[in-house]
Amino acid sequence: MQSKFGMKIKAGGQYIWMLRTYSVTNIIVIGILISNLVSASYVLLTWKCLTPNLSAILVLALNAIAIPTLYHYSQTMKSEIKSRQAIIEITYETIHNGPLQSLDRVLRMVRGEDLSIKKLIPELEPELEKLNQELRGIYEFWQQENLTQEANLHLGNNIIINLQDPLHEILYQVYSHTLERDFSCFRTIKLKIRSFEPVDESSLTLENKRGICRFLEEALCNVGKYATGVTCLKVNCSLSMGWYTLSIVDDGLGVNSSREGRGTKQFKNLARQIKGKFQRLPIYPQGTICELSWPG
Repeated sequence: MQSKFGMKIKAGGQYIWMLRTYSVTNIIVIGILISNLVSASYVLLTWKCLTPNLSAILVLALNAIAIPTLYHYSQTMKSEIKSRQAIIEITYETIHNGPLQSLDRVLRMVRGEDLSIKKLIPELEPELEKLNQELRGIYEFWQQENLTQEANLHLGNNIIINLQDPLHEILYQVYSHTLERDFSCFRTIKLKIRSFEPVDESSLTLENKRGICRFLEEALCNVGKYATGVTCLKVNCSLSMGWYTLSIVDDGLGVNSSREGRGTKQFKNLARQIKGKFQRLPIYPQGTICELSWPG
């Protein structure tokens, strides 16, 4: 008696566990199938002239129509959600590495410089005009692009780069255009060392290439904003022991903070996508190294 009772509890527990593992879509499909079966059974019972074999065929036909339709609908919804999420991420990255960087520079000018309003306004005006142009450029860029097949990279100063070009060429363009931006710490750099080796892109998607370029862009922007007193900047992308490594090294003071910002979370997620590694570490006695690695 106890054994049968225990088996019932176990079976019930397994049934509940199976329900929990089903997605909402699966539960809906099962509900519709059961409804079809019950409805068909009722109709067939009222039509006594129908044979059991014909009943089974009709039920199978109903389910054969319902299942593919629901599956196609589910896949379409998942694809649309994924596409929208990708658009949101691309838009945020474009704004974060463009207009938000300019806005941060304006805020630093307002907070850091002890100037009167009359002296501060002439300095702020060109910065605000630049911010205005960047925001308008992003709008125009999205108006021209096919959002579902986005193959371009939008940098600051309304520069458009084709992501279908070889990655080492794209990285050089990102490097060159980012260093042209007006960040205070860039002005103290006396030595620039850069090297971008060709990359095997067979395992990388366009979104992966975009993420790698955004990593380089933001790492350079961080040098321009925070690496106080930087005199040497080394940027290198090379293959070693089966791994590609893109590293940005500076000798500035930098900012030591345990807080994980939006960019750090973004690049850790990128590292997981490309099955690689991301790290940002201080260098003794001063400096910072920022690296993204992935298997070749």
